[in-house]
Amino acid sequence: MNSSSLEVSTRPYALLYTEAIFLSFICLISLTGNLSLFIIVLRNRNLRTRSNWFTLNLAFADVLVSSVNMPVTIATILAEKWLLGTTACSISAFLTILSFIASVMSLALIAVNRFFFIVRWRSYSSLFKRSRVVIYISIDWGISLLLSSPPLLGWARFDYIPGKSYCFVFWPSDVLFMYFMIFVCFCGPLVTMAVCYTKILLFTREHKRKVMAEVTGAVSPEETKITNTLLIVLAVFLLSWSPFAITMFLDVYYDKPLPRAIDMGSLLLGYLNSLCNPIIYAVRNRKFRTAYIKLYSACLPF
Repeated sequence: MNSSSLEVSTRPYALLYTEAIFLSFICLISLTGNLSLFIIVLRNRNLRTRSNWFTLNLAFADVLVSSVNMPVTIATILAEKWLLGTTACSISAFLTILSFIASVMSLALIAVNRFFFIVRWRSYSSLFKRSRVVIYISIDWGISLLLSSPPLLGWARFDYIPGKSYCFVFWPSDVLFMYFMIFVCFCGPLVTMAVCYTKILLFTREHKRKVMAEVTGAVSPEETKITNTLLIVLAVFLLSWSPFAITMFLDVYYDKPLPRAIDMGSLLLGYLNSLCNPIIYAVRNRKFRTAYIKLYSACLPF
């Protein structure tokens, strides 16, 4: 196994508990923030927009990570080994890769939604009816399920990765599957996002230059800020998961086991992404911020 072969039990307990406590913090904040996002959108009529259904779709993927994958990883760190058996390992790995692909697909859907809302606004109402939004989200998860399934069918395999204290795809088992994941599941949606946001930015720049703020279909400052917020969400996602992607290549092509700090650090950074989005929405959007404050204020005993 090219992934770090260092057993957890060989490390100082202080480091072991530091990892577990840090991941527990990420898990708690992520789960609270993303579940709160569902509550405030469903309770506030002005937030129940078609665009925000895609935001909730992304949040659901983060809830899946923080409610299933993170607790399992925490338990594995503390137990110093995988406890749940081969079948549970495969299920855990499948859910991990499913949530990752669904997140990438959700970000692509959000980009396409913004493109039609701003650039092709005349077609937006017909293309993004509520019924169609449900269909798009269903397709997102259907494709994600399909793309996550090959290791269950014999193409590559799921295995316990000691260096990350969790189960995932054992990349050296089939290098072709790694490239399939990178180009189909990551680069494909990323190209879609790049095209959409480039066209949006060019469109809004052209409108600003022509001073068309009063023309029907012109982009309001609020919509521009929303687009910039979504770009921040995308940038944070890429920054969070890029080190993890790099370790995929190193697992295959690097002859020696990766240091535990690199292996586990890349995973924790990826997990950290799940708690960032609710914070970004609260900081960047006044409506979300007000709704969060109202929700948490109601929970206080005083």
